[in-house]
Amino acid sequence: MPLTFGSLFAGIGGFDLGFERAGMVCKWQVEKDDYARRVLEKHWPNVPRWDDVRTFCTGYETWITGQGGVDVICAGFPCQPVSNNGKKKAQNDERWLWPEVARIVRILRPQWVVLENVPGLLERGIGSVLGDLSAIGYDSEWDTIPAASFGAPHLRGRVFVVSYPTSQRSQRQKPKSRIWGRGLLAQCHRWTAEPALARLGNGIPERVAGTIACGNAVVPQVAEWIGERIIAASSPLP
Repeated sequence: MPLTFGSLFAGIGGFDLGFERAGMVCKWQVEKDDYARRVLEKHWPNVPRWDDVRTFCTGYETWITGQGGVDVICAGFPCQPVSNNGKKKAQNDERWLWPEVARIVRILRPQWVVLENVPGLLERGIGSVLGDLSAIGYDSEWDTIPAASFGAPHLRGRVFVVSYPTSQRSQRQKPKSRIWGRGLLAQCHRWTAEPALARLGNGIPERVAGTIACGNAVVPQVAEWIGERIIAASSPLP
C-alpha cells in the first residue's frame, strides 16, 4: 500500500505534487487563501479541504480511527515571523502558527512529519519546533536544501525538517543517510527558465496572486526527493 499524507498550509500544492510524484497519496489538505484553494480544487478535486488550521482536527477521536489518519504530515507553515526580511518577531508574531502544527501532529501521530520554512527559522524558531516535536515523542533531522541543487536557475535555500517517532530509529536501525543522502547535483537536470511569469494568470487581475502563490510554494522537486527517501526508509529491511 502506498504511504498517505495530509498537507497543512498546502498553498498551491508544491509538497502535494512532489509527494505524489514520489508515490504517496494525498488524503486531505488545509489552506486558507482563496486563490490557492481554487488551484488545489482544480488539481485535487476529490481530496477533502479545510480552510483554517486552527480549527482543523476538532472531534479528533473520529479522525484518529478514520479518514484523518495518515502516514505523513507535511507543513510549510508561515515564514513571516522568522524571515530575515520581516520584523523578526518570531513567537511574538500572531502569524506564528507552528503550535497548530504541533497540536495536529500530537493528535494524529503520523509516522513522519516533514516541515519547510525559510533559513531564518534556524535563528528564530528551530528550538521551539524541535523542542515541541521532542516533547511529543519525535526525533528530527534537518538541513537547508537549495532549489539550485535540483537544477533551478536560482538558489532558494529552504530549511526542511524530517521527524519520526523516537522509537523508530532504534527499532529500524536505519542510518541518517537513508533519509538525506548526498550527491544531489548528480541526480538533477537543469530547469528551463520561465521569463514570462505573469502568464501564469493569463492576463487577469489575479496574476499577482498567482505570482505570490508560486513564490510561496514548496519546490516540488525537493519534496519529491524527500518523499522518495521516506518511502525507502519505510520499506522493510532486507
